[in-house]
Amino acid sequence: MKMNAKVAEALNIQINNELHASYTYLAMAAYFEAQDLPGFAQWFRGHSAEEGEHAMRIFDFIAKRGGRIELDGISKPQTDYASPVEALEHALANEITVTGQINALFELAHEVKEYSTQNMLNWFLAEQIEEEDLFTSILDRVKAANGDRWNLLLLDQELGKRGSEE
Repeated sequence: MKMNAKVAEALNIQINNELHASYTYLAMAAYFEAQDLPGFAQWFRGHSAEEGEHAMRIFDFIAKRGGRIELDGISKPQTDYASPVEALEHALANEITVTGQINALFELAHEVKEYSTQNMLNWFLAEQIEEEDLFTSILDRVKAANGDRWNLLLLDQELGKRGSEE
């Protein structure tokens, strides 16, 4: 059965959203490099790659279902932040936005009885729970550092060791 056109269109938009998230996290990696926090930079590079993988997961799903893949331009992400806290607040807000986008896709798939799309999106729903929890945890720790460079460096070292694995 061919993919519903509305669902295919919405999934194509989500590919762009995931690629924009990837681009945003790459810009954050550059910001943290400039702040001499290479662990944060590595962690965000890893998350950038992960978001690209999410886009490809949707891309492959559309292709397998015989849908049309239409790629759009990726808008320029924010590149400068007043502080590491602001950068992480922006990252968490991005994850919350993505969760809303995935929820809307799930609702649309349910409305038009695209059960295989709902099944595919279940993975994304679980992933977003993990992502929001992880970004909240890192943000809380950066806030707890209260601008203290030593505490930030300790967290930076920890993030550098774990990459994007959490």
